[in-house]
Amino acid sequence: MANTNATPTWVTKESLRYFANSLKGVASFNRSYDSQYVQSGAKVGNTVKARLPQQWAVRSGQAFDQQNILDQTVDIVLNKQRGIDFGFSSAEATHDLDEIRSRYVQPAAETLAAEFDAEAMDSVYKDIYNARGVLGTTSATALLYLQLGVDLDDGATGREGRVGVLDPMAVATLSNAQQALFHPSAAISENNKTGMFAANQLGVSKWFMDQNVPSFTCGVCAAASTPLVNGAGQTGSSLVTDGWGAASAPVEGDTFTIAGVFSVNPVSKRSTGRVQRFVLTATPTAGTGPTFTISPSIITSGSLQTVSNSPADNAVITYWAMAAGGTQAAVVSPQSLMFHPDAFAAVMADLVQPAGGASGSRISSKQLGISIRYVQQYQVLSDQNLSRLDILFGAATLQARLAGRMVG
Repeated sequence: MANTNATPTWVTKESLRYFANSLKGVASFNRSYDSQYVQSGAKVGNTVKARLPQQWAVRSGQAFDQQNILDQTVDIVLNKQRGIDFGFSSAEATHDLDEIRSRYVQPAAETLAAEFDAEAMDSVYKDIYNARGVLGTTSATALLYLQLGVDLDDGATGREGRVGVLDPMAVATLSNAQQALFHPSAAISENNKTGMFAANQLGVSKWFMDQNVPSFTCGVCAAASTPLVNGAGQTGSSLVTDGWGAASAPVEGDTFTIAGVFSVNPVSKRSTGRVQRFVLTATPTAGTGPTFTISPSIITSGSLQTVSNSPADNAVITYWAMAAGGTQAAVVSPQSLMFHPDAFAAVMADLVQPAGGASGSRISSKQLGISIRYVQQYQVLSDQNLSRLDILFGAATLQARLAGRMVG
């Protein structure tokens, strides 16, 4: 049987297949394909705008009270071009296609997919303010996962379609802890057979194990610190604080609560009676009285209300889950995720086709939200076909209230 050449189109189709099969966490993001780049090709720095759903406040009484339509959008910048480069000789190009597939295409596509998966989750996890667990300790109880589910319920997150993406140790620990349950026997049997936590447990539709779950190094809360709010009536995305010990160093991605400030249901705007958790969206300037940049913004009324009230002066700030006056050293901790797909978006776009004598192909799947470009150019002096696989993507948080972190 004659050998068949590994053409650019064939390589690209094979890459798409292996790439799609290798995705885990990011596979559950909203990955709408952006058609504006189909014809012209995309470049690094292009921006996609994702539209957020409208939020309303209920009128009281008969009088007409027109509300402004707030067309909120989130920019998703296509700022990550990643690729795999390799080459093979003319003789190798005419080998059996199974050999080309196993030696070059499959490993390249799987490696590229792992990078996409890891960088997409790295781009969003620090935006998530709902957090449960103890830093540096893998949770062995289902209660914390159920409580994280309550946080998502409080944020009006639908349970249908919820996804859990756990690091390998979290999967093993949770699966082992669930074996002691009397029911449901079918789910426990599945856990034992696969070593994986099964679907439709603890209010989550699908569970995945992903080695690319991000790890986070938290900040430092020094001994003798009693962080406090500095000034009553603060609103917005900035919070002035004081009471931090001299060696304290909070960082972007750290979470905290404020005594007396409760979350509200984003639809009814009624208090849940549970304290709202916030996240630092930037690392503050060092000092005993840093100003925090936070999410969610403190909004006490209107259609975008996030909390029951603004904090009082000297309201106690509870850093992560430690008691007031406690200490927190810098700890490296996996950040497993629980989320609804609409919490995040990851967008790929069609890279511009090459010129200058190179041959190539590009394959895109609107359904999968994937676009891969393959380019090949022959080098006459070395008899090598220099080849490259490229993707261009960006990821962003759309609605952080739809997601939670299980630290471990």
